[in-house]
Amino acid sequence: MVVLASFPGTSMANTSMGIGASRNGCPDLIDLIKKLAPSVVSVSIERNSTDTLASKPVRNNLHVQRFPDRVGSLDFRETDSIGSGFFCDTNGHIVTNAHVIEGADRIFVTLSTGKTLNAHVAAVHPSVDLALLKVDPPPNVEKVSIGTADDVQVGEWVLAVGNPFGLGRTVTIGIVSGKGRFLGFGPDDNFIQTDASINPGNSGGPLFNMAGEVIGVNTAIISSAKGIGFSIPSNFVHELLHAKKGGYNKDHGWLGVYVDDVDGVKARSLGLTVGGGAVVDEVMVSTPAYQAGLRKGDLIIKADEKTVESGKDLSQIVSAFRPGKTLRVTILRENKPYCLNVVVGRIPE
Repeated sequence: MVVLASFPGTSMANTSMGIGASRNGCPDLIDLIKKLAPSVVSVSIERNSTDTLASKPVRNNLHVQRFPDRVGSLDFRETDSIGSGFFCDTNGHIVTNAHVIEGADRIFVTLSTGKTLNAHVAAVHPSVDLALLKVDPPPNVEKVSIGTADDVQVGEWVLAVGNPFGLGRTVTIGIVSGKGRFLGFGPDDNFIQTDASINPGNSGGPLFNMAGEVIGVNTAIISSAKGIGFSIPSNFVHELLHAKKGGYNKDHGWLGVYVDDVDGVKARSLGLTVGGGAVVDEVMVSTPAYQAGLRKGDLIIKADEKTVESGKDLSQIVSAFRPGKTLRVTILRENKPYCLNVVVGRIPE
């Protein structure tokens, strides 16, 4: 079960602001944390509703558990969601997760000083779970430095800062334990996995490297496991800021098929000698895939001349294709290769 880490109900380079000398074999993070913590805020919302939390919609097709700190209905104007965020500039713009402020009638941001400000939504990323809030900039606002996730390495030390369980700013340390994780939220899934503790209320908080740069936005955890958290790479934050300026408008490609990965067992059931590829489970009628002649049972092994090892590979290739362009797909049908040209469509709203 993948859980969004919000709380409804309540380069490893050593720089001047990076890690200090080690103490007893561990990195000294005191000065780094003092520098970074003021840029992190708590985000809460109010809804004009008496619905229970369980009735609130979610943003994805996974089973997402919410974390209420109370049982029963919500009173009018009661704050019913708490998450985290961080200042990305000195003009009052704050990055958080879109699911933290979903359905909000009012949004509030609490600063490190304890002062609470009204906020409104300035932009929402079109394909990942990120939103940009705007507040009247407080004096001497501390903003983060947004890095790139391209150079993040497994084993790199990272800091997660946020508002777990509504307790206030909490800092945890760990390492990057995986990259490029696909969780099924959308075609752009490319999560950084970390064992730095991420808990309900951390959603929207920053994941820092040891140079004090944001390399990710903490978003989800696996509720049945410990030490497995996921962050949206900071590259998407740069896209979010472009969206604020009206400069980012990405149309995702779409085929209209449901596919499954092909492991050894699946390969044998299909009469194949090797695994790999994406097998078509269903072709929706009147879709680009249907019109191009794709059928249930076809094994997609290449798309745009790129090898397809899994459904994730296919999803990312198709998503990057602009609607209206022709995608060349290589399939195996009854162990015979065929090439099909698919005019990629736009994801239905």
